[in-house]
Amino acid sequence: MLYAGIDIGTSSVKGILVDINGNIVAKKNIQISLQTPKPGWMEQDPGEWWSATVKVIKMLVAEISEPIFSLAVSGQMHSIVVLDSSGEILRPAILWCDQRTSKQCQELTLKYGGEKEVIKALGNPILTGFTAPKILWLKENEPEVFQKVCTFMLPKDYIIFKLTKKITTEPSDASGTSIYSPITGEYDVKMMDILNIDEKTLPPIIDSGEVVGKVTAPELPELSETFVVQGGADNAAAAYGCGVENPGDSMVSVGTSGTVVTVLEKPIMDFEHGVHLFNHVRKGVFYHMAVILSATNSLNWFLDRFAIDKPFSEIERIAASKKTGANGVIFLPYLNGERTPHRDPYARGVFFGISSFNDTGDLLRSVYEGVAYALRDGYESIIKLGDRINSIKIVGGGSRSNIWSQIISDNFGVIMQRLSVDEGAAYGVARLAAESSGIDTSSWIKVTKSIKPIPSNMKHYNKMIKLYRKLYISLKERFQELDEMNKGG
Repeated sequence: MLYAGIDIGTSSVKGILVDINGNIVAKKNIQISLQTPKPGWMEQDPGEWWSATVKVIKMLVAEISEPIFSLAVSGQMHSIVVLDSSGEILRPAILWCDQRTSKQCQELTLKYGGEKEVIKALGNPILTGFTAPKILWLKENEPEVFQKVCTFMLPKDYIIFKLTKKITTEPSDASGTSIYSPITGEYDVKMMDILNIDEKTLPPIIDSGEVVGKVTAPELPELSETFVVQGGADNAAAAYGCGVENPGDSMVSVGTSGTVVTVLEKPIMDFEHGVHLFNHVRKGVFYHMAVILSATNSLNWFLDRFAIDKPFSEIERIAASKKTGANGVIFLPYLNGERTPHRDPYARGVFFGISSFNDTGDLLRSVYEGVAYALRDGYESIIKLGDRINSIKIVGGGSRSNIWSQIISDNFGVIMQRLSVDEGAAYGVARLAAESSGIDTSSWIKVTKSIKPIPSNMKHYNKMIKLYRKLYISLKERFQELDEMNKGG
């Protein structure tokens, strides 16, 4: 039997097929577009997600002779899809990295009774990337759209709806909406009242890994006997895909965004550092997550804007040839604002310390290091909450970089473990798909390499990060001034 995992990402839709032993049988990937109608705004067409999903599935099916027994879907968190009564898309999806809702976050927090009350009830503060403030933004800025909304959905749940015609969600994705409480496991009545929405407009919550139904989409007649399984939020699914599922397990993911995830026995809220508390895809299990908004996105932006068209092996060689500390250049990777620990939608990217001595290689190295500093901020914010960490697995596209993985290990002062299979969230939901038919997937997770921190590098980075942190503090008010100037034209 074969099992499929589909991941609706920000830059692509990815699909994999695995056998009962967790071996990759086939994998496909289709790039998708991203729209930025205004500075800080990020949108995508859910219809493009669906067309890409259909293409990916058809390409996978073309490579096999056996049937796909079941498939599960993961997707980017927080992004909002709005449908009318006919199930048609009313507007482009507003994404997780969109920063337009600062005013709505403040408004919702105030109406709820303050940030402390919000965190106590919902496990997290209300942030610009989350779903609830997007709903309020729609209500206040696009009332003609808001009036027609019959269903508010998350990306993976939209794809499951297209596959099965059934509307559902599950706890790990619902945790990032600011409408659902990971502590109670239910939608929050008070928040729904503030937003003036009915629970009927929200997807019913079922368990991660629960069978939704068979594929009914007319575009995919070849899957008419395939079961669709509720998946999980991309970060929870990615954690599950690398075996981060028991208390003490931890993961660093270096993707478009960057995350640090640790698994908990019981919910612990963070009232200070901006660490998220979410439900895992395993029932009754929680995890802490620190988030930075631009990880590989920072590197991709740098290579694109500076017209560096070289093979990745050459990019790696250049970065590795530069000294620890990038010859004095420090990069703040806040290209789209920042979450942990600053929770600052106004923060922006900065190169600091450039002199006529520096070259492009120093700036490249500083991008690698700046992302590592930001991830370290998140890691240390989690440590302050008292989380016990047994091991750390490093995953995501950026983890394939030897120099980047080493820099992160040097900053954390912890061994990073690489895995035999690193297919992220798609692999995690493939595990869920297999487990829905009774397969034990624990043997799928295999560590192949351990990256140890280098003491001399650790010492140097311990000094550099102090200056990195001072830079943000000194620039925080300037970021807000710049935002006001840009608004004023």
